[in-house]
Parts: sequence; C-alpha cells; structure tokens
Amino acid sequence: MDNTLTIIIPAYNAKETINKTLSSIAIQRTKYFFEVIIVNDNSDYDYNKYINSYSNFINIKEIKLSKNLGPGLARQKGIDNSKGKYIIFIDSDDYLYSPYSINMLIEYIKEKNSDIVISDFIYERDNKREIKSKNNVWLHGKIYKRDFLEKYNIKFNSTRQNEDNGFNRLIILLKPKIDYLFETTYVYQENSNSITRKDNRLYKFTGLEGYANNMEWALSEALKRGVLRKDIEYQAIHVIVSTYFYYQELYNDYDVTQIFKWFRGIYNGYYPKKSNYNIDEILKIYKKEFDIYQNIISYDDYLKKMEEYND
Repeated sequence: MDNTLTIIIPAYNAKETINKTLSSIAIQRTKYFFEVIIVNDNSDYDYNKYINSYSNFINIKEIKLSKNLGPGLARQKGIDNSKGKYIIFIDSDDYLYSPYSINMLIEYIKEKNSDIVISDFIYERDNKREIKSKNNVWLHGKIYKRDFLEKYNIKFNSTRQNEDNGFNRLIILLKPKIDYLFETTYVYQENSNSITRKDNRLYKFTGLEGYANNMEWALSEALKRGVLRKDIEYQAIHVIVSTYFYYQELYNDYDVTQIFKWFRGIYNGYYPKKSNYNIDEILKIYKKEFDIYQNIISYDDYLKKMEEYND
C-alpha cells in the first residue's frame, strides 16, 4: 500500500500525555494510508503498551534510542526510518484538533503541489487558547514534502532549544513553495508549571542562546547551499532586530549583555553593514510581537553596543 504520510512523535518520558496524542491520530478520517513512528528518546520505559493498544487502528511502531538525543535528532531518526511522501511532526503532549486534520493537510498539499503547507493551530496555556496563523517558526500544524527535504539535504541539528526554528528558518531561506491553510489542525499545549516553563521570562532569556545557535546554523547552512547573500543578510536583519526587542523586554531582570555575546557571530558574519532594507518597517513588525517595549535605547545605539561589545 502506498505510504502517503509519516507522523513522527519524539517522546521522552511521555506516558502521562502520549495516549491523548495517539487517540487524536487513531480517530483520523482519511482515505490516505499513513504510518506513525514514536521515537523513544531514551525514556525510562518503552511504549509497547501504546503500540499494542493502537496497532489495530493505525500502522504504528517505536524506534528506541540508546541515549537521549533531544527532540531535533529524535525527529531526524524518525525521518531516516520513515517512508511517507509527506511528513508531519507531533509532540508527545500535543494532539490533532479534529478527525479531519490529516486529511485536510494531505488534500491541500496535493492540490497546491506545495513543498510545505502551514495550517492554523491552537496555542493553549493555562486554559487560555489563542489561534496561531501563518506561523513559520514552530513545527505545529505543518506538513512537509519529503522530496523537498531530501533535495536540499535538510536535517535537524543537535541543539536542544529552538531546533524547530533553525529547521524552518533554513527551509524558508531555500524558498520552498509554501501555502497556507486557514483551518485549525493542531493543538499545542504549553504547561506553564513544568520545570522549564515555570518562570516564563527566565525560560525566554535562557532560550536566547539556543535561538542564536540555531539562527547562525541556519544562515551558514543556507550559504553552503547557494542561497543568495542578500537573502541571508535579510534574515540576519530580522534576527538582530528581534534581539533588540528581547534586550529591552528583559533589561530590568537579566544580564542582557549576554545577548551581544550570543549573537555577535550573526552580527559579524551576516548582518549587512550597509542596507537598502527599510529597517523602520521591520522594527514595526517586531514591536507588535513583544508584550513589553520600554524604548530604553534606539536601534542605532543598540547596534553600536553590539559592535563595541568585548567578551
């Protein structure tokens, strides 16, 4: 039977949540054949119980890793051991929104002949829900064409924070055919009481180092693949502009000079010293995304601090 789709679930000690994830997959209504791969990222137990429970309803298997690799490399192991023409990633504590989520994504990517389809998803935190639309950063609610990933040898890297952002940023730099499906297909559940998320501002600050590593990785990988320098520089502007707002949002709570340390590689290596891009327009885009904007420093002065920073 033609394997149209692979669904990859990286799982680390996920026995409390993965049943809901798998239930949402098992009730999918579609004529297309799909496989489900749980990548056991060296959990304290295996997932045989769930494999046995759902094997009568879906084609499901488990890949066990001998050491913990993190979600990015776990997903990559799933890709490397899969057969689907298309690929969807689902986190082990999330779930598909409706019984027609998979069918809508497959039908749309086939109809549009897209490399990626980006659907709407629900971002759920503390029992509050928000619809995320046209989100190019996270993996949620997306379907990828395998041929495109293989053509450009796009793989997840070994970082453990913001690896999805690096993966998608590289893809965007390679200019795939992207189409947007304005239907909700996925629910992303953020547990604000988890160890990593309990202090959301601290999580945001410490995550910036992973963000820097992944953005620098994506830009360098794009350069290796022949992406035009001007396109890479444009993405570098967006990255540095975002750090300008993080600097101001976190200024009163943390040592924000760390931002200069983490992002100097991008600034020195890819940020254009002379630019024809409208920086004011880019600043307006990012200003809308940040809850706190203190206006404590101008963007030009921020760039001077970045330039003068000495570790």
